[in-house]
Order: sequence, then structure tokens, then C-alpha cells
Amino acid sequence: MEVVRFDAAPFYTLPDHEDVVARRLQGAEASSADFALVGHSYFRDGAVVPMGAGPIGKVYVVTAGTLVMEAPGGVRHVLNALDSIFIAAGEARAIRNESGAAATMIVVTPPVAK
Repeated sequence: MEVVRFDAAPFYTLPDHEDVVARRLQGAEASSADFALVGHSYFRDGAVVPMGAGPIGKVYVVTAGTLVMEAPGGVRHVLNALDSIFIAAGEARAIRNESGAAATMIVVTPPVAK
């Protein structure tokens, strides 16, 4: 078993994720978990991740606050604490924190091929 304490979880950066603080909870540099990467993202009030698509699918679980997931064409999904969403590989999305307070979410992805 490998325990990763939150205060010891390594920080990592993501392109275009301004006003977002990310920590790796499992996998990659945090543990030897080889089937998934688990991250924690802290979105400051007003944080925006611009519209874009990634090469791998991901699951987001909002753990506190409210985040807006926006799809192309202006379709918006408002997620509150413990709501989740699956974003398929190649599916574009933007993330916005319009709530007036910080919000957090867990991100689960398959490991990135090296």
C-alpha cells in the first residue's frame, strides 16, 4: 500500500490552467499506481481553463464549490459538490469558476504514455 498525504502530494502544472493549483494524489511522481493518474485541482475564484481537447479521456469530480463545464456551441453544465462528468478523448471543453468562491475537483485519467 502507498499512502500519499495531501500536504505531501507533489504540485504539477498544466498548460493554460491559470489560477488553478494542481497536486498529484496518485500515479506518476506521487506513487507507483500504474493504471490511473489522480489529481486534485484547486480553482481560484474566476479561474478559467480555455476551450481545448486532450488526447485522453478524463473524469472530473467536483469536491467543493461549483464549476462550469462548457462544450463547443455554448452548452454549459454546472457541477456542484460530488457531481461528476466524463470528457472523452478529443472532446473539447472549457472550465470556469464563476461562483465567487474557490472550487476543487478530483481528476482521474489513464496514465500518459511515455
